[in-house]
Amino acid sequence: MDPFWEGHWWLLVILASFTIPLAGIAMGAWTTWLFSRNRRAAMETLREYAAQGREPPKEVVDALTGGFRRYDWHAGRAEDDVDRATWYADRAERRATRFAARAERWRYRDPLRRWHWAILWGALAVGLYYASGHSHDPASADRFTVAAIVVGALAAAALLSAILSTIFRPK
Repeated sequence: MDPFWEGHWWLLVILASFTIPLAGIAMGAWTTWLFSRNRRAAMETLREYAAQGREPPKEVVDALTGGFRRYDWHAGRAEDDVDRATWYADRAERRATRFAARAERWRYRDPLRRWHWAILWGALAVGLYYASGHSHDPASADRFTVAAIVVGALAAAALLSAILSTIFRPK
């Protein structure tokens, strides 16, 4: 193994973490290409029916557009007693109610989330301070001490935020 990588093994972790978003980008591009290829094949089939001057059967159209799902706003309702504006108004009201319920859950859980971060930053600060005291190299001990101070400041800020969010809980 190259001596550079022996001394800088942590760079491999950083390089590996960059592959996750790149793989996501590549898979997104692949999915988009497959979707467009499928859509192009469906359009070619419909174009052949149009060139022959025939109306494609409903089964063919359903099979070709099966991957392109659209929400049917008349589903489960009689078309004569529901108009589109009423349905959209009801839908907006349902979404607002769901959003309000979700916001209330997150508002209730906010102090727990802030305590989680306070405990995490505190544990990291203690670990870095412990590492600075048990390091055999004075230069790395100084680095651990500086990191412990910075992370300790973050822990203090998170602790203050957790205390305030617990005391002044929104109603």
